[in-house]
Amino acid sequence: MKSRIRSRVRRLALRARRGVALFISLFFVAGIGALALSAIYLTANASLISQSYEKEDQLRYAAEAALAIGKSSLNFNPAALPNTAFVAMMTNKTLIGGDGQPMNGITVNLYAGPTGSTSGQFGRFASVVAEARDAANHTGFVRRLELTQESFAKYAYWTNSETNSGSTIYFANGDQLWGPVWSNDDLNIASSGATFHDVVGTAGAINGVGYGNFSKGYSTNQKPIQLPSMSTLSTLAGLAGVGGMSYSPPTNGDESTVRMRVEFVAADIDGNGDSTSANEGFYRIYTATSGNANWLRGDWNGTFNGSSGSLPTLSSLINCGDWHIVRNPNNSHLDTLFFPASVHSSTWFAAISNPSAPGDAGGTVSTIMGHTTPRPARCYLGGDPHLSPVTRVGQGYTTANTQKGGSDTTFTPTDSRGSWMLYTSTPNSTIAAARPWDPKYLFPLYRGYNTATKGVMYFNGTIGVSGVVRSDLTLYSPNTVVILDDLRYATDPARGLCVDILGIISGANVIVADNSLNSPEYFKTSPATIKSLDDTQDLYIHAVIMALGTSFQVENFDQGPTNAIGCQGNTNGRGCLYLTGGLIQNNRGAVGQVNGHGFTKRYSYDRCGVVNPPPYFPTTGRFLDNRYYELDPVKFNVNQLFLSLTPDK
Repeated sequence: MKSRIRSRVRRLALRARRGVALFISLFFVAGIGALALSAIYLTANASLISQSYEKEDQLRYAAEAALAIGKSSLNFNPAALPNTAFVAMMTNKTLIGGDGQPMNGITVNLYAGPTGSTSGQFGRFASVVAEARDAANHTGFVRRLELTQESFAKYAYWTNSETNSGSTIYFANGDQLWGPVWSNDDLNIASSGATFHDVVGTAGAINGVGYGNFSKGYSTNQKPIQLPSMSTLSTLAGLAGVGGMSYSPPTNGDESTVRMRVEFVAADIDGNGDSTSANEGFYRIYTATSGNANWLRGDWNGTFNGSSGSLPTLSSLINCGDWHIVRNPNNSHLDTLFFPASVHSSTWFAAISNPSAPGDAGGTVSTIMGHTTPRPARCYLGGDPHLSPVTRVGQGYTTANTQKGGSDTTFTPTDSRGSWMLYTSTPNSTIAAARPWDPKYLFPLYRGYNTATKGVMYFNGTIGVSGVVRSDLTLYSPNTVVILDDLRYATDPARGLCVDILGIISGANVIVADNSLNSPEYFKTSPATIKSLDDTQDLYIHAVIMALGTSFQVENFDQGPTNAIGCQGNTNGRGCLYLTGGLIQNNRGAVGQVNGHGFTKRYSYDRCGVVNPPPYFPTTGRFLDNRYYELDPVKFNVNQLFLSLTPDK
């Protein structure tokens, strides 16, 4: 009985173990199946994600390829960019991939149009927009490339030809060039070497490339860049006219004929001791009568031949003289005033001067012009207030106001040799309070005083320039522009602040005058004694200069003394020519010679020409990348986009 019970129990136990095994087996089968299904699902999901990423990459590639095509098209043909609105450059286009096969399933739309301010005052900008779409599910990728058209003002040095009068020009003697350099001609470097601190490009070759140091590399055999034509600059005259800054000089010949000059004035209107505020930029215009170009230019009417020459007569020195401490005839205090040499022999000058001082109470050209500190000899341009003892004669002034020395404030509106142009009969009260001697003759550059100004001046003839510029300005003449004296910014560009900038464009040449201010003169013939008769012995020019006719050059650069002044330890004839800005010219011009004639170049680059070019300054036609944007493809609407990107339309 017991054995049967034990046998039955064993059978039941065996049956229970067989049931657990089945359950465990089924559990493992289900688990393995779930893992298999999960693996299948994950693999499929990864494949979908991979396909999605691959499609996104393809869309991005298509969009960026289209942007590159659009930019290349605009650079090849700048006329492809419309003046307003936008143009479709591609519509539902299938691109060819890098493997040479079509990118099936992806179509591209490409648009281009002007953006930003389309006036051109602050440069020319454009946007190229590429829309890549997946034809199957209509997903997309939209990118916008903002382009800026390259301004000629970005170049420190640019030439169309590297020859002058048939002679090849070389970079040599350790020349240092800061800023971008370009030529449509072959560049030539002598064995004495040159260093280029920025990119160098040429449409030709670089001869003597091993003699050059290139900090940022160089490129050769590039597509030429064309200078702007006179027709493309014709709009500048209209822009100047809108702002009331268009003028007609009486001559249109070379530098020797100039009879109109513009003098830039930075005036301390707010009384804070400087003249760098936005409202402190002005100019005034003087026009000489027929036959008085030499007077306006401030020419020295003697001659120089080797180490000696002939001195001018005392009576003919109406632009030059010296300073004297005299008693003011209207009160008892002493004044330091300027007297042209021509009045030194007059009785009234003898009555107010100190007879014991050299050159006083008469004197000779040698003694008068030989004065040094503290009463230096000086020369001034025709019409300058310092020349009042000459300019006021016969103009209705009282004897007391005629027979006295000149200063900054002895302004004479009209004289026997010319006159200053009237701006308004009722000047701004703030300006009149700050400068009571000439407020009617100050033309404002500040938009608050001249709301119509476009920052452009136009002279339809030969014009002379000098003074201190407080503004952003472009000056254009289809004829010659003559540098008569120093031309500086109110804020020194060496500070690195982009406050002032001047563009000078000449349809002919930009010439540094060989006059009594820019060139040292002799005042004794035995032995010859030579010195500068300006406030500084060197010439300073702050500007981006473009000469479309021939070049920027110095008048009579191969004449005059060779060892009178010197430049930073090197003896030469006229000192240093400090040009800060850029130089763009058809042909490379001469400013001096290795034998010492003329000036020694000291050129510096003004990077403000890149970030803040002069208003409406010509562009090269080449578009450069500015910024990329990624746009929402769901909300993309090309019409609304270009409307939003052009605020002045």
